[in-house]
Order: sequence, then C-alpha cells, then structure tokens
Amino acid sequence: MFDDLDLFGALTPFASGRPAPKPAAREETPRTGLRQLLLEAQPAALFLLDGAGLVLEVGGAWEAVTGLRPGEATGQPLHRWLRYERARHPGALRVGQGALEEVTLATPLHTHIVRVTWGARGEYVAGTLEPLAASAQHAFRTAERLQDVERALDEAVHFLGVSQDAWQSEHIRRIVDFAERLAQAAHLSATEVAAVRWGAALHDIGKARVPQAILQKPGPLDPLEYEVILQHPVWGVQLLADLPFLPVSTVDAVRHHHERWDGGGYPLGLTGHRIPLAARIVAVADVFDALTSVRPYKSAWTYQDAVDHLITESGRQFDPELTRLFVCEVLGFTHLEDRFDSPAGQAG
Repeated sequence: MFDDLDLFGALTPFASGRPAPKPAAREETPRTGLRQLLLEAQPAALFLLDGAGLVLEVGGAWEAVTGLRPGEATGQPLHRWLRYERARHPGALRVGQGALEEVTLATPLHTHIVRVTWGARGEYVAGTLEPLAASAQHAFRTAERLQDVERALDEAVHFLGVSQDAWQSEHIRRIVDFAERLAQAAHLSATEVAAVRWGAALHDIGKARVPQAILQKPGPLDPLEYEVILQHPVWGVQLLADLPFLPVSTVDAVRHHHERWDGGGYPLGLTGHRIPLAARIVAVADVFDALTSVRPYKSAWTYQDAVDHLITESGRQFDPELTRLFVCEVLGFTHLEDRFDSPAGQAG
C-alpha cells in the first residue's frame, strides 16, 4: 500500500535514533517545494510510527483532522487517541498493512469517525487518518443510537417478563436462551430471532392477572381454576396492547405458545403450520424447561425423561422439525436423530 510513496522523505535524526548521513550539497529545486506542497495538501492526516507505536512524524492534514499540533503528538502512542476493539485487531498499526473502518478519533478538540490505514516499512509504520464524510458520520452515529435503543428495549422487555417472582425470573432466563438458540438453528434472520427472544421473555406476562393461590397451588387445579389459567395468553396480549413497538411475531408467541401441532391446544385450537412460527419455537422451549424445573405441583424431570417426552410428542404437541432441531442441535443429542420420523406429523 505504501511501498511506492515516500510520505516523509528521509527520516530525521530524532526519528531514526541514528545520526543522519550528511547529504551531498545540492541546489534546491522547484520539484522539492512541490513535493512539500503536495504533502501539506493531503486531505488525510499522515503519520509515521516507530516499532513501539510512538509517533515520530506527522504531516498532511494532521492538525486539521486531529486538532493536535505536531509537537503535541510527537513521542506519544497513536492509539492513545483511537477507540477500536484492539482484541479483534491485534496487529493493527504495528505489522503488515491494513485498514480499520469507522474508528473513533478522540482528542481534546475533536471527536469524530475516521478511517485508519497503515503499512509497515521495515521497523517503521506509515499511515493515514482519513475523516469520513459528514453524511457517513451521521449514519454511523445514528446506527450507534439505534443499537443503544435496541439494547435498552431488550433489557426493558426482559425486565417486564421476569417481574412476577423469583422462580419465574429463572424460568424466563432459561427459556429465552433455549428459544433464541432454536430460532438460530432454524436459520431465522437476526430480526426474527430478536422477536422470538422477546416472545419468550413475555410469553407468560398474562399470568400477572392470575391469582397467586392458583399459580402456587401444590395440587391439581379444579375446573374453575383451570379456566382461569386458560385465559393467560389472551390477558398477555391485552397487557401488551399499548406497546406498539413489539413485532407481530412477539405478540403471536404470547398468544399462541399453548397451541398444539395436532390442534388440541388453546386459545384458538390452531393446527400445524397455522400456528405462528415464533409460538411453535417458544412452545418447545417452554415445555422442556417446565419439565426439567421444580414447580409447586411437581418435581424436576431428568433431561433424558424430558427429551423422551419431546420426541414422543413430536408431531402431536410440537412441530416435528423444530423438536428435532431442539433435541439434536440445541441440546446436542445428535445420536437421537434416527428417533425422528421425518414425514410424521406434517399437519397443515
């Protein structure tokens, strides 16, 4: 990248650490002046580093780009003013050649986004800092703000889902993890995976309207109590009605995570692929965690017993393909692949 460009001419005695050979006397020519003018007219900031990453010389638009006078930069580590993930770029600005896109340059007078390029030249590294166009910087900062908003929403949704009681909090944490991994195994897009994750976090939000005496009852529910429990998916959707930012598939997961592949579930008795995909994913994760957890009315099942139940109910209670993905890829029981009958249970 920099092999054919002499950015700074011969190194000064300070830069090299060795006495510079006395140049042969020669007459100053207009060409030397033109080269200096060209260097100073560069739109990028030019820098030369030693093997430790310390600034030896700067040029071009250095002061305009960084807000630092050359004397303030000389002898300082360049990375002092650059913000990037060093763990992901261990050789940056030290060896070889390359570029870092969208690096934050932070100096006392300037904070903006730059593109950094560099190339090693023996024991030295020459490179440039090139500011992004204003429109690109605006787009970058907008994307950062959107990521901050998404993280905040993710945390708020999770908090909303776990706000009922301690055991529910742990259940939500596990089911979110299971559902997210199953969505990824099903090759959903990042946006769809996020919607499934939110659906898993909020799937039982409607139980906030169910009396604790019913939720914590150690024995079987009577018919009236069971009718109350059956309402929690609908109540959940009602509670979320004032949150228009939630994706449709998130709300679908809340409403339909108790539907069954064979049509025997609730609240609408949907069958097969008529059940929204997010709801089918959450259903598998929800039941598996419920089976393997201690509840007021039951002890925890072993993983083996819970997996056997999922396989038995594949094509009856659960989407058979999602069940196979969950058992074999999410849980890692690949040796159980042959227990799944691929054409079975393909309800429409």
